[in-house]
Amino acid sequence: MNERFLQRARRYRANGYNCAQAVACAFLPLLELDETTLCKITEGFGGGMGGADGTCGAISGAIVAASLCTSSGCLERSTKIAVYANSKEIFDSFVEKNKSSICRDLRGLDNGVELRSCLGCIEDAVLFAQKAIEKE
Repeated sequence: MNERFLQRARRYRANGYNCAQAVACAFLPLLELDETTLCKITEGFGGGMGGADGTCGAISGAIVAASLCTSSGCLERSTKIAVYANSKEIFDSFVEKNKSSICRDLRGLDNGVELRSCLGCIEDAVLFAQKAIEKE
């Protein structure tokens, strides 16, 4: 695994990016997108879907990055099966490792038992996205 994606994600997080933004932006060198646009796309996924404590933003950012790397972007040459498979693999791997995909549960907001820190979730999501991207 290439450590540069992890380092980039950590740096983005340290600079105030939300979990989804930090993960997705870590892959900017592979994407045909500028940082501002990617930040706009992923901003609403932070805090478990806009602060709703739902699906972890790190997972969303990983799926955005992997989709952008895998999708053809056109119906004539559909890549939907590959994109869905990558998305499911990222999601399933994350849940297997962390026992939840829900931001509220991961942070232990209801029971005081943190399953994984936000930075840990970011790191896991980067590794799972990288694995999916390298397959393609």
